[in-house]
Amino acid sequence: MDFRQLRYALSVSKERSFTRAAKRLNISQSAVSEQVRLLEEEVGFDLFTRTSRGIEATDRGRTFLYESERVVGDLLSLSDTARRLRGAVLDTLTIAMGSGMAQIFMPRLFADLKGELPGVRLEIITAPTRNIFTELHEERIDAGLAIESDPDRLPSGLVDAEMALIVPAKHPLGRGKQPVDIGRLLAEPLIMSELTVGYGQVVMSLFTDLGMRPNVIAVVDNIETIKIIVQSGGGIAIVPRACVANEVALGLLKAMPIAPARNVAFSLFRRRQPMSRRKETALQKMLEMLKG
Repeated sequence: MDFRQLRYALSVSKERSFTRAAKRLNISQSAVSEQVRLLEEEVGFDLFTRTSRGIEATDRGRTFLYESERVVGDLLSLSDTARRLRGAVLDTLTIAMGSGMAQIFMPRLFADLKGELPGVRLEIITAPTRNIFTELHEERIDAGLAIESDPDRLPSGLVDAEMALIVPAKHPLGRGKQPVDIGRLLAEPLIMSELTVGYGQVVMSLFTDLGMRPNVIAVVDNIETIKIIVQSGGGIAIVPRACVANEVALGLLKAMPIAPARNVAFSLFRRRQPMSRRKETALQKMLEMLKG
């Protein structure tokens, strides 16, 4: 039985579409269809059936694909064995995260990293939310830390965070103790993150839900740059409060509650394709550590 055929069939199962599976695998749809057909001839029954909701696995196909995913994971674990035999004891788990998340998650992760993730080296990448999901889709990273409200994604929730208004230390809006009404911000120069994904989408909805259009003077793809612009007096911003805890403690920024209040959830999203057993185990342990 061809390992490639199993991979293609698993992709079709996860995507519930030959077209989307082909896009994920970066090959033609006809190639995917042909390999799945050959696999079905090999096993002697149909793996998929077409319904009004798209492609779905048959009863026998569902059982076969469940076992296939386990077998594929075992086969990928052979790479771990080869590394150990070569004397290369480390496996690399690649994690991407949105900017500003380091001060939330890295202290939790690195408190006892050596003891908790033996034999695994982390590669940590900082990227905009949109890029994280693109990298996951293309299978170039193993997991990503991000804010996302798309119901089609399957996240593992980690932290629920309050959104807060951040202003320079001496800004008039920072003098009060009551939550700042969103309506008071219409004339203020607003520094925004990506407008259609992550917490940028959440911030935009704060205004549009009230029938308002904010005065966005700049759109930035990372929170570190947003914080620097606000510190320099270039504008105000609404970001997850947890992402500015250090700057607030140092007196560089003030963080104010907003009305209406809004929370966002930081989540860990993983790649769809199976990983080696060692990486799967490490990812699960890392998830437990990040939850704190």
